[in-house]
Amino acid sequence: MKRPRRRRPVRVAGDRRGGPVVVHRHRTDELAVQLPSTFLDDPDLASLVPGAVIDAAPALFVAETLPAGAGPDGWTHDELGLVRAQGTVLSALPSDGGAPPVSVLDAGERLFPLFWSTTEPRTGRLAVAGALYLDPDLAPGTGHGEQVALCRERYRVTALRLSSRLSWHPEPPRHLTEVPREIGEDLVLVVGLVPAGVADTPRVPRVG
Repeated sequence: MKRPRRRRPVRVAGDRRGGPVVVHRHRTDELAVQLPSTFLDDPDLASLVPGAVIDAAPALFVAETLPAGAGPDGWTHDELGLVRAQGTVLSALPSDGGAPPVSVLDAGERLFPLFWSTTEPRTGRLAVAGALYLDPDLAPGTGHGEQVALCRERYRVTALRLSSRLSWHPEPPRHLTEVPREIGEDLVLVVGLVPAGVADTPRVPRVG
């Protein structure tokens, strides 16, 4: 019997607490997604550069769950990829390979795979606080990746930025031309993504 693929631990920067979820975004706006140092051994992620086109399903690391408010479902995030979202949590069916099912948050206009970390998995309608990140375990062709295929989209990498893990840090982010080999404990690597347009033809790494 094939053993289920084990999810690797992941550490992202910060969380977001409480408050209403308000969406004032367009599909062409940049999506800020963290790239944890845990995943820098993945060759597709390690080779990301501005201008690359990737297939990705940005996951939502759940730092906290909150009661759903009376307002509409939706989500919002900042330049570090820190997120507040509200919607309905669904469970994907197990894949043929025996991988355990993953959860997906339907946040109104968007579907996010969820990584519960130390929080207890939930279903139904709720609000969550956490951060977006790239996970190679959600890449096309993997057990978990195929379960969340509807969450995947084609993106163009707009930027690689090193920022402080503390969102109140006064120093501006440092823009990079490639993924660094190591990331300091006090820093977070953020990948800027925008939906790829019809004119985009290069297709390089496939990531989660």
